[in-house]
Amino acid sequence: MPVVCSLCGETSQDVEFCDHCNADLKQPSPDLPNSPCPLPKRDVDLTREQRESLRRPEAWIKLDGEDKAWRVHWIARNQLSRWLQGLRTRQATELPCLAPCRVVEQESGAWVMVEANGSDFTPWSLPPSEDVLAHLNRLLAALAPLCRAVETLHATGLVWLNFDPTFVEQMADGELRILNLDLALFRSGQLPEELSIQTAFAAPEITGFLEKDLGPATDVFHLAMFAYYWIANLLPEGFPGAGLDAFAHQIPPLRVYRPDLSFGIAPVLERGVNLAAADRWAGPRDFLLALQDACSRATNRKKSAAPIQWEIGQHTRTGRSKDVLCRSNEDHVLVRAFTAPARALLAVADGVSTCDIGSGALASLITTVMVENSFQSGGNEIDFPHKITEVCGRAARTLVDWALEKGYRDQLLEGTDLMGTTLLAGWLEGRHLELANMGDSRAYLYSDAGLEQLTVDGDLGSGMLAAGTPPEEVRELGSVAKALRECIGGCSITPEGEISVLDENNHPAVSRWPLLPGDIVILCSDGLVEEGAFLEPAALARLVRAHRQMPADKLAVQLSDAADALQRLPSALEPEGHGDNITCIVVKIEAAR
Repeated sequence: MPVVCSLCGETSQDVEFCDHCNADLKQPSPDLPNSPCPLPKRDVDLTREQRESLRRPEAWIKLDGEDKAWRVHWIARNQLSRWLQGLRTRQATELPCLAPCRVVEQESGAWVMVEANGSDFTPWSLPPSEDVLAHLNRLLAALAPLCRAVETLHATGLVWLNFDPTFVEQMADGELRILNLDLALFRSGQLPEELSIQTAFAAPEITGFLEKDLGPATDVFHLAMFAYYWIANLLPEGFPGAGLDAFAHQIPPLRVYRPDLSFGIAPVLERGVNLAAADRWAGPRDFLLALQDACSRATNRKKSAAPIQWEIGQHTRTGRSKDVLCRSNEDHVLVRAFTAPARALLAVADGVSTCDIGSGALASLITTVMVENSFQSGGNEIDFPHKITEVCGRAARTLVDWALEKGYRDQLLEGTDLMGTTLLAGWLEGRHLELANMGDSRAYLYSDAGLEQLTVDGDLGSGMLAAGTPPEEVRELGSVAKALRECIGGCSITPEGEISVLDENNHPAVSRWPLLPGDIVILCSDGLVEEGAFLEPAALARLVRAHRQMPADKLAVQLSDAADALQRLPSALEPEGHGDNITCIVVKIEAAR
């Protein structure tokens, strides 16, 4: 008969160990421990409630001895055989990250007593800092002792398979001790028959039973997830839901949870949580040093006063798959330069092709024209956020007004789809790039440290994740998760039967990014980059790296050519082919002459 696991809440067919988190599902011992508890130097009488709480070996109570506190476990005689070998190893192992323990056997079972003189380790309990760099520096301060504790395990061939940051105490000297290794230790390359794990942290080689991959890189995964959750403000529980294995360890982009995350941080964590253990950082020290370096680079980038100039190239095309079908290009691109001082307005609008009233091409054209007209007399980086937000609202109302003027009121009232478009707008001034994004057109930044997406896709899946939906539920949506949640266009019907603009969907996400000489910025529609369809981000990075010396306009064409080559022409099996319109703006940042 199936059993519901009290640890992860999932239903398990195995009545002994949970199918999902491998927790022990066996019934607790019916025998209560004896009283008193024989602490060193004095016995302590236990209450009935304390004795009841010790029915499972993993459970403990904290008792005050004559000169120190103790974490006390009880193992009944009928359970002792399965724990005894591990207890002997644990008792004989002396490491700074493990508190000294002693085992006292009695006729009815055994007491396990572990020194417990530390304080709670809960650095995430402080309110998160609004300043992202301050938030990262606090992470580094918390991560450093965790890494040192784990490294002491690795030095003796051990690994923290049941990693859980809530089972840690902090000593007076700032070092940490691990609490959930009181009864057993785990060796690299060996998966025990019984292992209770925290599903929000467990590495894929643990849940996939890949013994050969268990080692220091396993704890790199754990520590990288700790850092991820810290930045995303999800500690200590991690993602809501059933744990990482429930969505095959496909970790969502970190920027979904922290849109203002400094450039260069996410790739360090992405390597740390790589599905393949061999492709992660070799050990905790390497991971920590990489993260420290990335934080230092982010700080220097923010503080840099190096003057810059830029070269801008653009390219847009229908795409060969749609071109064969005589379809139009529903993308529009805008680049407008201003002088005294040097500034530039950039925009990519990708019209939504699946509409019944109007067209995606018309929606993107109207929007880019309105953007250009709104900045006809120029602008500045201070006014840009307000100005572009106001343009988005006006553009949305203009699309509705167009439909009403053309006589589509009845169709709108019936819920017929109105035309719409994405909008990714940028403002270059000084040494900063302001971005405003609605929809799934994207901005990427390339530097010597690699390529990273700066925007968050305005789709259903990203919105659900940010709102706290478990990742496995978003994954189950499949392609529906990519449906646009934010775009310019669309309308609703008021209770009075009036047609109204969806104002809540017309507020772009605005962000600001410092730039350095050598950077390359790419603004594009999803016809250029889309995972599983056109260019993958990794392929885009390789192309930019290989052709970074090209002029900006030629590089824009080069990237578009590469995406176009991945399209599939219409065929008997695929009458519509597989393709999309392609738009690309390339901005090459140079030192000012």
